[in-house]
This record gives sequence, structure tokens and C-alpha cells, in this order.
Amino acid sequence: MRLSMNNYLKKIVSVIACTVLSALFILLMFFCSPKIAAVPETTGEIITNVYPDSGGSEERTFNIGTNLTAVRINGLGNLGKITKVNYVPDKFITPNNLCDGIQIVDLTKPFNFAEKGSLIFVIMNLDPWAEDYSDQLKALSKYKLGDSWHFTLSLPKVFCASNVYQKNNLISRHGEIENYSFIDYTDSYNIHTEKLSHKTDRTVIDLKFSTSRELMSHTLIAAQIVTVHYQSTGGTYSGITEAPLIGTDNAVNGTTENSQNLLIAFAILSAVALAVLVVLSVLERSKEFVSAIIWVFGIFIMLLSRFFLSAETLVPIIWTALWLASSFVILCGALISTGRNFGKIPAKYISVSLAAAGAVLAFILPFVTVGAAVVLATVCTVLKALSVIALLLFVGFSTFSKDAGGNFLRAICSTLIGVAITASLFLPQVFPTRYNPMFWMCVATTTVTFISVFIVFMEMKKSNVYLTDNLHLEVERQLKDIKAIICQRDKLLQFVSHDMRKPLNSSVSLLETAIDREKDGEQIKTLQIIKQNDLRVVNNLSEIAAYAKLNYISEPSQVTDLHELCTSICLFHSFDCNANGIVLKNFVDKKYKVFAKATGLESAVSNIIMNAVEHANCSTVTLSVKTIKNKIVLCIADDGKGISADMDVFNPYVSENKPETGGVGLYICKNIIESMNGGLTYDSNRGGTVFYISLLKA
Repeated sequence: MRLSMNNYLKKIVSVIACTVLSALFILLMFFCSPKIAAVPETTGEIITNVYPDSGGSEERTFNIGTNLTAVRINGLGNLGKITKVNYVPDKFITPNNLCDGIQIVDLTKPFNFAEKGSLIFVIMNLDPWAEDYSDQLKALSKYKLGDSWHFTLSLPKVFCASNVYQKNNLISRHGEIENYSFIDYTDSYNIHTEKLSHKTDRTVIDLKFSTSRELMSHTLIAAQIVTVHYQSTGGTYSGITEAPLIGTDNAVNGTTENSQNLLIAFAILSAVALAVLVVLSVLERSKEFVSAIIWVFGIFIMLLSRFFLSAETLVPIIWTALWLASSFVILCGALISTGRNFGKIPAKYISVSLAAAGAVLAFILPFVTVGAAVVLATVCTVLKALSVIALLLFVGFSTFSKDAGGNFLRAICSTLIGVAITASLFLPQVFPTRYNPMFWMCVATTTVTFISVFIVFMEMKKSNVYLTDNLHLEVERQLKDIKAIICQRDKLLQFVSHDMRKPLNSSVSLLETAIDREKDGEQIKTLQIIKQNDLRVVNNLSEIAAYAKLNYISEPSQVTDLHELCTSICLFHSFDCNANGIVLKNFVDKKYKVFAKATGLESAVSNIIMNAVEHANCSTVTLSVKTIKNKIVLCIADDGKGISADMDVFNPYVSENKPETGGVGLYICKNIIESMNGGLTYDSNRGGTVFYISLLKA
């Protein structure tokens, strides 16, 4: 389908503008949005005793910045982040102490933590001998509460189980560390955990620093030392991966809670959009929204996993795996939407397969060892880069191709996804969430997708309205034609039956006269046979005339009371039955509501009763009712001679003795009953015949 020139130019301008603006937005957000400043590392020396594994104690001097990292409260503000941590691998050190073998880890750079170990954060009080001590006191006055300065430290999740100590006190535990005795590290808690149990959550710690200058001279006593013992599965996600926040309580908790609120709010919105897409697809039985469902699902998983990774969770590795795989799921949806094959080259299927493979490998990444994770991470990066390149090429081709139709907003969604994931290959994650450009790109993509789907849905509804109107017009035209045909048929039937009966009635009169005058017995017998055949034809023509006159087929079905109908029929036929020595019994003694054509049903029942009176050689005719599920069955039974098993009485012109000379009464009855969605059957033996008229309950 070729696009008009205006639509073609509109599509090009829209996609190019979207690409440029989204790229500028990401760059501006990343480089110009406010950042949480890093708390400067302090300098100096700390002299303290250490306790080697061999026993005893030894005095050690730790140079801050060389073999120990620490910050001072004079470098703190309303909000900051600690970017370096002291780390001791494969060992749980005694809280509120230092030891040999401390490593300084920069949390802003990738680092492979051991399966277990200790993390130590040292926040020192003021230096009482500093030249600007008075100025420092003045600057810290707004953080003073009583006789102490108060700050809040927020530790992010620590994989996958951790025990947190402030000085010598256990203040928080998340999950359980294998074969861990708390009595070895604190006197206030005596319990032993045997198995590794996963759980992560942030830990909020109130830091209180004395304003006494005398106490400040005792360096470690005046400091706040936070020690974290952790254990993980030994994979690439071990220890700590994010920088702790430190500052005032309102600023620290507000920042974290604001990020969590944004994540869960837009995760819910994306879930709503996903539900709407799925419902529309099911209701419309359309594959139109499959690609959008996939990428909105990926966005939902991305936001939800980030929320749970910032809050308490028992399965941090699972949520990490889902978060890593979500970007590939988003890519899969975009590639399905814009991808295409070129001749014999299945470019679309190849690119979607690459993205799907990347999703699987990314999900596996947190569960493998560090060595394997490095290889998998590289492979995932390559697959993501190839998928993004393919996506951008597909978007470019569909944008500049005059033969490529489709919804502009869908192309814009694919463009947003392509730009966002391209940026994620080069730019690190930004915290807090409100300053994260990738988060807002996810929000924009979900919003545009929802608008796009709404537009497509409205167009489909509009098209369906036009189609429905056209179908209604066509049905009305065909119904008018059918009514005209039925009317012409009825007129023809009435004309034929009326005009043919006149000469036949005359023939019957002449035959009666001839029989009265004839003396030859054989001739009389022949004339009586001719008269009998003429009378049968006259009777059939009368039934056809009645059928055409009343037009049972076009009679509308309505709620009909079988009790009233059967009572009326029995009253009408009682004289004929009594004259023939037949007892007509009506056991329809209560109201049964059916959906039927009253006149047609009355005619069919009357025809069956008269057939029994005239042909069954019976002494009793009985009307009764039985109920089967959603149907009511009217039973008309006689105790006559029955009907031969090799004869179908519903075929026209069938009789017991001479099949070619029968009538059309039961044939018409069956058509009448079937026109009201009912059924007419019978069961016969030497003990009699029962006709069953099955009707819908009303």
C-alpha cells in the first residue's frame, strides 16, 4: 500500500524529530539534571589495635585514602552519597574494628565481590585540631539536635543475605548467612543460622555524633563505624552494587521513597496499558497489538523489578535476572513491529531471534559464576548492540520507504525504544529515578503506545461501524427480496390451488353423476377410483392453499402458553373425535411457556390429531408434556395400528398403501415446526404412534 506524499513526508519528519528530540532529552537529563554529590573522602591517619588470626593484638596505623577510606561529617550536607567502601573478602571481621588486608572499593566502578565478606563504612567526627574548626561548628549547627549532630545513612540492598552492625550493635539482618553465630560478633544477640536464606532490603541507620571536643580526640570512639557481613551465591551479583546515601532523614528517605513511588506508579500504569492491549486483542481477535503487548510487558517487568530491587524482596536474584532480560523483551516487541524480510533473507526473524537469545542469556547471567558471567555479559552486550542496529535500520527503512504503510505512532515507539537502549549501552544508571532519562523514556513509550493503540482501536471501530451499516443495508435489501419472493410464491400457490380445485370439484360432481347412471359394476369401480384420486388432489390443494394463506414461515415466534393452546385445540376437535368413537385426552394441565408461532403450532397439532382420527384406527388420542433441559416436548399419542417402519411420513405424497398417492400435511407440519427452531419426530409400533413436537422454553 503506497503512502500519499503528504503522509510520507509527515512520517519522515515525525520519526526524525522523535529521534533528535529523544536523544537530546537523554543527553540533557544525564548531563544537566541535578546529581547527588559524592561525599569527599577525608585524609589523615587512624592508629588502632588490630587482632590477627594468630591471636593477641597489634597496633596499626591506617593512612586514610591509602589503606582505608573514610568521610567526615564536615563534608556532609542535606544529601550526599558515599562512593567508596572498605572491603575485606572471605572474612567476617569483628564489628567496630579494623583489620589488615582492607581493600578500598570504588562503588561507581564495576567490582567483583567475593561470595562472602565484610563491608566497612567509617564516618568520622570533626577534627578537633582543624584550623577552621569554628567554621565547621557553625556550618553543622542546622544538623544539631540536643547535644549531638544527627545524620541518616541509607544502605542499599546487599546480595543476598546480610547482617548490619552499628559499632558493636546488631541493628538489622536480612536473610540468613550460612553457619553464622551472632555471639561471635555481639553480646546482645545469641542465635546461630545454619543455611543461606536470601533476602535484601535497604537499611536506614541513625548516625549520632557528639559535639564534645574532648570526645572528638578519640578518633574511632567518636566515629560511627557500620560493618556489614554478607553472603551470596558466589555469582557476579554479590556484595553491594550501589552507593549508600547519607544526609538528613527527610532528604535521604524522601529521595528513596520518591523513586519507589515513581517506579510502582508507572509500573501500575504500564500494567493497565498491558491489560487493555490484551483485552482489545482478545475482543477484536486481532494480532494487531501483539508487538505492543510484548514491549509494554517488557517495560512493566523493568519497572517492577527495579521497584522490588529497591525494596524488600526474598528473591533478589530473580528480580535482577528479570531486570536484565527486560530490555531484550522490549527490543523483541519493537523488532516484531518494524522488522521485515528482504526477499529470501529472513532479516526480521534473525533479529528477533538475536533479541530473544539475549533475553535468555541475560536472565541466566546472575546465576552463573563470575568467570562465566564476564563472558555472558560480553555476549549480551554484543547481542543488544546488534539488535539495536537492526531495529534502527528497520525504522529507517520503514520511514523512507514509500511503500511501507503502518501507524506513525508505532514507528515513533520503535524509535524511542531504539534511542533509549542505544543510550543504555553507553550511559550508566542514574539515581534517583526522577532524574533517570531511561525511566522517562519507558514512560513516554508506554504513553505513546497507549495513544497509538487507542487510535488504531478507534479506526477499527469506525471501520466496523461502516461495515455493520453496509451489512444492515445488504440484509435489509436481501430480506426485502426474500419477502417479495415469498409473496409471489404465496400468490402463485393460492392461484394454482384455487384455479385447479374448480375443475377438479366439477370433475368430482360429474363423476358422482356418472356413477349414479352407470350400470356396469367394473365401470363403477373405475369411476370411484378416479373420484377418490380427484378428492385426494383437492384435499392437498386445500392444505397448500391454507399454508399459503396463513404464511406460517413468516409468522414471528412469541411466548406461547401450551396449556391454553392445547385446551383450545381439544375443544375444537372433540366433536370429530366423539363422532368417530375416539376419546381425546388433554394432560397438559398447567402452564408451559414456549417460544413458538402460535398459529403454526396450532395448525400442526390439529393436523396430527386429524391424521390419527382418520387413519390410525385408534380409540384414544392423548396430549401430554415433558421437559428436557431447555426444551419442552409436546407429545401427541394414539393407540392405533402404528406406522410402518420402512416409511417416512414426513416426505410429501407418502401413504401406507400407495406411496405415490399420499398427502402433504405432515411434510408441511414439519416445515412449520422447524421454522420456529423446533423439531418434529415420531415413534411408532403396533401399540400406537407418538409424535413429539420439541419447542424452546420461554
